[in-house]
Amino acid sequence: MPSEIPLDEAGTAEDLLLRLHAMPSPPTGVNALLIVSLSMLPLNNAPDEFWADFRRALVDFRERHGVEVFELAYAERGFLAKLDEYNLVRINSDLKVTLLRLIQEYFPENFGMVDQTRLVAIFDLRQKMATAIKIMERLVDAGDKPAQEQAQTLRRLQEEDIALVVGVNEQLGPEQFAKVFIRHQKIAAIKPNQPPQQVMHEYFVGMDMLKKHVFKKVELRGSGNLFNQLTLTLDKLLVEAYDAVNPSGAKCSINLNVESVFTKAFQDFMGDDDYSVFGNLVFEFRQANILQHFDEFGVAAELIRSRGGTIAVDAIFPETVGVVNLSRLNANIAKIFWRNGAESVLPNFRDEIAAMQAAGTVVVLARLDDELGLQVAHDLGIQMFQGFYVDDMLAAQA
Repeated sequence: MPSEIPLDEAGTAEDLLLRLHAMPSPPTGVNALLIVSLSMLPLNNAPDEFWADFRRALVDFRERHGVEVFELAYAERGFLAKLDEYNLVRINSDLKVTLLRLIQEYFPENFGMVDQTRLVAIFDLRQKMATAIKIMERLVDAGDKPAQEQAQTLRRLQEEDIALVVGVNEQLGPEQFAKVFIRHQKIAAIKPNQPPQQVMHEYFVGMDMLKKHVFKKVELRGSGNLFNQLTLTLDKLLVEAYDAVNPSGAKCSINLNVESVFTKAFQDFMGDDDYSVFGNLVFEFRQANILQHFDEFGVAAELIRSRGGTIAVDAIFPETVGVVNLSRLNANIAKIFWRNGAESVLPNFRDEIAAMQAAGTVVVLARLDDELGLQVAHDLGIQMFQGFYVDDMLAAQA
């Protein structure tokens, strides 16, 4: 990575972690951590000019706002700043505009896929010091050099890679493929001041396991339509392995693309006469995928409901709650993603969430990773959860 644009005062991830540990509680002066992540971009293809412009932008940002800069990892940078109600919006907007301009110039094909909450994440250290420390500990443990070396040797996804996944499945067979590559996460009901009650599992093909065993030198980000083709292939392998994954037929959910409902693999999965298969099954479709194939989703949902299946709308971001009329979709479940900043966004949609629940839609707060999310959700009347925090609660209970 070029370094001709100096960041003489930039610290390391270790330096930042030490600073956080040394801060008083509550912190005085510096009170916020901003983390910039470019991990959604195919950085192995980035030209030297991109890195030079990126570093120049960080220098300019530091000088304009008086922040401290830290080089955390190959794709992440950190800033310590003193934020208040007057400069928060200005600093956040300034940083995002700068980064989006760079992305549009050097990665235009990825511009529409940027998750802005990951691009710039802001942690109020007066409330989220523990979360910030946990994130920094993970970055320090991971180390920067291996990530940088790996990113420089990765290549783009190719059709042959998708064929390789199919070949691995054929070689292992559905049962062994399920053991190695299919993961699960629990969904639980958690009422205020009561222990969690496990409701069901969600099954999905683990991208981390694919990267570890199949795509060791493949960059999946920025692969465009080929990545979509990969997810359709993984849908096929998931439904083919379903009996091995859930032999008892216990209540569970699987995440699919709308297009996958119209494949022969799904037709075989349904069977001809046994309508009981779908009785304990929830089919999750991403909100963005539904909007992309809206008419087809209507047909797919009708087919699934006719077999006794349940429909869930997945990947609803806090900022998009209420954008899609879930009652019109006859959605039984709505999964809202908890993420940084959601605590200030979700309360603004209290009426929309209440309307969903009044219409019979069960709201699940997914990707829950801290106590704050539980508190915000309970205040909004949400009592179904999924995420690492739920896993920890269930493990502690067991």
